[in-house]
Amino acid sequence: MRYDAAKRAFLVKKYYELKSFGLVQRAWRTQFKNSKAPMRNTIQSLVSRFEQTGSVASRPPTRTMPNERKEERIKRIRDLFSATATMSTRKASRATGIPYKTIHCILKDDLHLKPYKIHDWHLLEPGDYQKRLDFAHFFGGLPKNAASHTLFCDESYFYLTPPVNKQNDRMWLGSKPQDGIERPLHDDKALVWCAISCGQVYGPYFFEETVNQYNYLDMLKNFFWKAHCQAPNFKKYYFVQDGATPHTANSVQNYLKSKFSDRFFTKDIWPPRSPDINPCDFFLWGYLKDRVYNPMPKTVDELKANIKREFKKITEQMLKSTFSNFLKRLETIKELDGGHIEEK
Repeated sequence: MRYDAAKRAFLVKKYYELKSFGLVQRAWRTQFKNSKAPMRNTIQSLVSRFEQTGSVASRPPTRTMPNERKEERIKRIRDLFSATATMSTRKASRATGIPYKTIHCILKDDLHLKPYKIHDWHLLEPGDYQKRLDFAHFFGGLPKNAASHTLFCDESYFYLTPPVNKQNDRMWLGSKPQDGIERPLHDDKALVWCAISCGQVYGPYFFEETVNQYNYLDMLKNFFWKAHCQAPNFKKYYFVQDGATPHTANSVQNYLKSKFSDRFFTKDIWPPRSPDINPCDFFLWGYLKDRVYNPMPKTVDELKANIKREFKKITEQMLKSTFSNFLKRLETIKELDGGHIEEK
């Protein structure tokens, strides 16, 4: 609300008489009975202006050409986000006085910036960088068609209660919803193993208990190897697994060496803490977990049925694209001297 000169003078005069914003508001209500008392910030602003200029007259508006004003805002926003790239548009709005929607438009349309998310990586220990680099060079030294004859395997848990992505899952409603997902303390789950190559998928295989060297070796003998022997040119394949404890047991290592000979990647070859170069981790599990909850399973058996259904939908083209991505990741590791892969 704008006040005329007489009312502004009244507010400043009463402040110096009473030394209290609350008493000034009370005096206003007494003097101007049908008018709402000004806010404390308004009175404080008038007093500050009077102390700076010796006048209660309104400040003349600053005449700034629209283009000049926009360029000034762009410069302020550029300088602010160059110094602090993680600042939110609302915090930037409070810091600059520019509406946050305007800031968002400047960032997107004028500065051509994009809101990237912070990566969440496995912690690499000092020796891991060299091991990752060694693996990239090792695989690059294999025959050119090695990627098309390589099997990667892994295990993952699928929980009966679906995961919630709080960043992307939204409910567009007129009022705050009361709905939610009840999550049990100990959720039922299925432990799934699979192996994938450039042209086929082995699995899913469901472990009924925690994986150990004994049931893992039993699965390799009675499920995986029987299926793999049916594949064309099965003797040409390389076999890769990560460094999980059941995988590195001597009995497991010896069995796989007996079947794949020098085409088995032993525990000394695979770099630790590197799910970003295992196709099961960077593609398969995420792809499946986005799909197995439609329709929503009510029991573990229904969850397993959904998993089997989605495995059957994986196409050869998807697998070829995944292994092409795998080779690109190895090249990125070489460029980064074994560091984290930026694009996941």
